[in-house]
Amino acid sequence: MPTDDSMRREPVAILCYPTIGGSGRIACQLAKGLAARGHDVRVVSYEEPVFLDPAIRFERVAVLDYPLLKYPPYDQALAARICELHEEHGIRLFHAHYAIPHAVAVLLADAMLGGNRLRLVTTLHGTDISVVGRDPAYRRAVQWALERSDAVTAVSASLAAQTRSEIGFDGSIEVVPNFVDTEVFDPGIGPRWVDRPFDEPRRLVHLSTFRPVKRAWLLVEALAELAKVLPFAVDMVGTGPDLDSARALAHERGIEDRLRFVGSEANPARYLQGADLFVFASATESFGLGILEALACGVPVVGPAVGGVPEVLGRPEAGILVDEPPDVGKLGLDGAIAGDVSATEAFVRSIASAMAELLLDPDAYRAAAARGPARATEV
Repeated sequence: MPTDDSMRREPVAILCYPTIGGSGRIACQLAKGLAARGHDVRVVSYEEPVFLDPAIRFERVAVLDYPLLKYPPYDQALAARICELHEEHGIRLFHAHYAIPHAVAVLLADAMLGGNRLRLVTTLHGTDISVVGRDPAYRRAVQWALERSDAVTAVSASLAAQTRSEIGFDGSIEVVPNFVDTEVFDPGIGPRWVDRPFDEPRRLVHLSTFRPVKRAWLLVEALAELAKVLPFAVDMVGTGPDLDSARALAHERGIEDRLRFVGSEANPARYLQGADLFVFASATESFGLGILEALACGVPVVGPAVGGVPEVLGRPEAGILVDEPPDVGKLGLDGAIAGDVSATEAFVRSIASAMAELLLDPDAYRAAAARGPARATEV
């Protein structure tokens, strides 16, 4: 049995995406916490994460840009870098945030090293199951990686159940919820709308990777409905493939002057602490780290009751979650729509109504805001 001292000296490599999404932020926070306990921690990715503590070593993966290859072979480059970390620094323990590509790359590296050299902990964050894992082209690879991991964790009970039902994985999954640093994310001192003149614009915030699953279009539609009721301004924090289309839709709906697209932000707390409401419209959200961060800042939340979000908000809720009909459109209200237009329009109005309820009723707002900080420490 290893001693506490030997465990503290165990080197660890954490594999993650460097983007603003919750998985990268959690990976960087975990690296900081492990380093504080005496571990030699390295974070591995193709770019340095914006949230990485300067004291944590960053290991870059060099990806070949070769004309013959339509897509850069990141999995193979990552596996080769993992081999180097093992051979040069004696790292045996790797923590993969997402099954694809990170867990698969660790297993490939282990085979390249001769087998049984590396230990793998895989943390599931959501889209590796709900999006990638559902695709027949990747489902088998996800299942294979999970079956060969030394430990598997999921960020919510909802995601663990989905992994078992959709991937067919019957091994052990430990539910380890995401966490938040309450010394960074706290209510702050900025006055909320209930303490300002009633006709002042409400301050909303949205943290997003602007991927299709985040449904920025649906949020913009709901904000256009809200604009008929009260004045507001929204900080749209993050970047991603759907950012330009969200900006264009805001222009079409005549609310572009109310939305401020601020790009990636290494310190989202500064937006949350000045906000009255956190809003989202995701089609699926296995946990929603931004939601937890909003609660810690005393900011109520409004969005769909999807995935693990109800586990985060708790009962009574620190906000309002709206049940989503099964036939809601997935592509938008204009053009080709996968779903029923009337159901989608009704759902958009329901989200806007929930926003208005918390932004017009002082008692309801104060009650939801008061629940947030305590709930953030209970999850």
